[in-house]
Amino acid sequence: MGEEREESFIDGSCDVILDTAKAVYDEEIDRFKQTEAKTNITLAFVGVLFGAYLTYLSAFKLPIKEISYLVYTVLFKAAVFTCYITSIFYFLKAINTGKYEQVNLDEVASESYAKQDAEITKLRIAFSYRDIVSRNRDVLERKLKSYRIGLYIMTCGFIAFAIHFLIEEVIRHVG
Repeated sequence: MGEEREESFIDGSCDVILDTAKAVYDEEIDRFKQTEAKTNITLAFVGVLFGAYLTYLSAFKLPIKEISYLVYTVLFKAAVFTCYITSIFYFLKAINTGKYEQVNLDEVASESYAKQDAEITKLRIAFSYRDIVSRNRDVLERKLKSYRIGLYIMTCGFIAFAIHFLIEEVIRHVG
C-alpha cells in the first residue's frame, strides 16, 4: 500500500507544493509585518498632527465676536478634533486586531510525521501552511480595513483643518 502511494505522486511535485506553500506563507508574514509597521508609523503621524492641532487650539483667539462665526469655528474645530481622535481609535484597533498564527512546530516536528512517507509529510506540512495562511488572511484583512478607515478619517480631519485654517487667516486679514 505504501508503494502505491509513492507511485501516485509525480517525482518532485510534493517538493514544489511545499516550496510554494512556504513561499506564500513567508509573503503573508511579510505583508503582516508591513501592515503593522505602516500602522505604527501612521499612528505616530496622527499623534503629531493631533499635538500640533492642540497647540493651534490653545493659541487660538477669536478675531470676530459674532454668533455665526462662533458656531462655524466651534463646529470646524470639533469636527477636526473628532476626526483625529477617531482615526487614532481605528489605528489602535488595527494594531490590536487578532493574533497572527504561525506553523505549530510541535505538530510538524513529531514522531508521527517522521514515520510517514516523505512525500506525504511534505504534503501535510504544505496543507498546514495553506490552512494557516487562510486563517491569517482574515486577520490581515480586518487589520487593513481598520487601517484604511483610520487613514481616510485622518485625511478628512487634515483637509478640514487646512480649509478651516485658510478661512481663519482670510477672516483675520480681511476683518
